Parts: sequence; C-alpha cells; structure tokens
Amino acid sequence: MKNYLIIFLFVSGSIFSQNINKLKKQAIRDAKSVSEASVKKDVNTLLEYTHPKIYKKYGEEQLRNDIDQVFKTMTAQKIKIVSSKINKLTEIKKEKKEYRCLVKNTIKMDFNGRAITLKSSLFGFYDKKKEKWYFIESNKLLDDPETQKIFKNFETEIEIPQDEQIADN
Repeated sequence: MKNYLIIFLFVSGSIFSQNINKLKKQAIRDAKSVSEASVKKDVNTLLEYTHPKIYKKYGEEQLRNDIDQVFKTMTAQKIKIVSSKINKLTEIKKEKKEYRCLVKNTIKMDFNGRAITLKSSLFGFYDKKKEKWYFIESNKLLDDPETQKIFKNFETEIEIPQDEQIADN
C-alpha cells in the first residue's frame, strides 16, 4: 500500500510539472503576441488578448476606438515603440480557481528623438477552456482606478513590480 501511495504522488507531481511547463510555454507565446502587436500597432491582436472583464465593460467598438486613439496620440506626439521584448516569466500560481502569471518585458521607445527604455510587466490570467492567456499591464492593477473597479477586491501572491523608466543617453 505504501508503494502505491509513493507511485501516486510521484505520478501526480510529474503530471503537475508537465502542466506548469505547458502553461509557461503558452504564457510566453501569448505575451510575445501582445508584445509584437504593440510594436506593429495591431489592434485586432491586442483585442484578442484583452481580458474578458474589460471586453464586457467597454465592448469591442469602444476598446478598438480607445486603442486607435492611443496610437494616434502617440503618432501626434512623435512617440514610437521601437521594440518590445519579453524578458521572462517570473512565476505561475493558481489563485481563485485560475492560473495567473507575471511576465516581465522591456519596451524601447523613441520620444521625439529621445530614447527611453521602459521596464514593465504583464499580468496574465489563463482561460483553460480556450488554452489562452489574457493580459493586463500589471501597473494598472496597482495604480489605475478604472482597472481596479473592474477587478474589485483583486488580490494576488504574485509580486507586481512598479514600472521603471530609463532615459537612454
């Protein structure tokens, strides 16, 4: 009996590890899609990875218009995203019956001829039915009242760092 218990624990631990590895790969894949879409100004892809709660609150048309407006404002102010790179996935945790993760990224921008590097992160929520991650700029979970209204009583054990701007000389 003792041997069966040990075998069961080993097998279930192995399956859990394989599942986490699969989730990590999917999170990196999906975060890269979001990152590339930001550089390309690909509104459709950005909408595809927008969290369903945000979609429900604002609807596709308003979200599309808001994203378009952000890109137009950036162009008018001569701000360009030069590159966006996914650095690493820091951790995955199961919280509130869902998997969540934090993906750190580095965004290089041109502010009217001045190079700026932004170290930020994306907070991911996994939809197991669709086998897909949805992302939110993690700083919005900390600082944005609108996002905090949508994600009422949001709590996580995942440490969310503040964004860091670095002016390149």
